[in-house]
Amino acid sequence: MFDQQRRLLWILRHAKAKDDPPSGGADHDRALAPRGRHDARALARRIGQPGDRFGLQSNQLPQVVLCSTSERTRETASLALARCHPEPEIRYLRALYGASVEQVVEEVAKVDPGVSSIMVVGHNPGFEDLVGRLSAKALDPVDADAMKGPVGLQRRSITPFPPCALAVFAFPGLRSWAEALTSPTLLGVFQPPY
Repeated sequence: MFDQQRRLLWILRHAKAKDDPPSGGADHDRALAPRGRHDARALARRIGQPGDRFGLQSNQLPQVVLCSTSERTRETASLALARCHPEPEIRYLRALYGASVEQVVEEVAKVDPGVSSIMVVGHNPGFEDLVGRLSAKALDPVDADAMKGPVGLQRRSITPFPPCALAVFAFPGLRSWAEALTSPTLLGVFQPPY
């Protein structure tokens, strides 16, 4: 059984978006480009069934997803999580649109402490900054326990954090999500092609 005291934070940047919003729309309305849809679907094949989940157990998949309200993040979350069973609860938060590290952490801190795995879906530069900050504080470059599984986790470069990039951090002994910037363990940073 997954240790409730070891929480996972999945940080997913939205997939590649179209350069321009639809006629009469704004940046918030930009949809995914064909490449973005392809990358998000490829990520779904890794995260969901029958994927390898990057070597993690199925009970370590996100239970709750905090997603920016932009069209491109909503599409990314929908496509990337389409094969997850059970489906995680998705909460759409305007506060994550263009959020800073502090704003992202503030939203994560509001999640019930009974939730052991969260995914946030949003935008750069805030997400790249968050991954950089957590990586700089990481206790171990790779969690040896997470290496068990059909593929294991592979560490990739932290920056840049391109479209559809995913970083997964573990927080051993974390009592609540309000402590989410303390003592992270980097499990892996992944990016297309998946």
